[in-house]
Amino acid sequence: MAFSLRLFRRVLQYIGHVERWLGVTLIAIMVIAITTQVFTRYVFNRPIIWVEELATYSFIWSAFIGASLGLKYGRHIKIETFVDYLPDHAKAASRILVNLIVIAIMWMLVREVGKIIDIESRSTSVSLPWPVPRAWFYSIPLAASCVSMLATCVYLVLVEVATLAGAKGVDAKEGVMGLPPSEQSHI
Repeated sequence: MAFSLRLFRRVLQYIGHVERWLGVTLIAIMVIAITTQVFTRYVFNRPIIWVEELATYSFIWSAFIGASLGLKYGRHIKIETFVDYLPDHAKAASRILVNLIVIAIMWMLVREVGKIIDIESRSTSVSLPWPVPRAWFYSIPLAASCVSMLATCVYLVLVEVATLAGAKGVDAKEGVMGLPPSEQSHI
């Protein structure tokens, strides 16, 4: 079981690295696009219409990618006021419960977004210089983010269960992308 969890974690880490690279690229595209738009609008008095739409779509993708990457790094908001006072097994059970709730929500979103992708694929972008189905900018980023978060939560549940079962070589505190920054040693 420990080998399977390590392999699962490696796959999630690879996905996390791709998400981080993609997120940085999308933010760079947004900055370049908006800078270009300001420059062409106020210097040449000839704005490029599709640049704003490209920046908007880059923002949408980066927000959804950032959400799934935030889960891998354990950066989502958590309220642990009462959980800190629980025994270790109860803390693990509460983390399992929370992750199971997130899994259920992500599963429902993935199921429902599939229906919307069909509808949104019927129309294309308004001003981009090439016709791209609108689903690529609204539904597909949501679906990709939900699938990534679903896989991450499944991993987190399996790690907690393995830790509770006393599996060797599995550390629930380590997370997907490594130890949280608060627990890393600062050099």
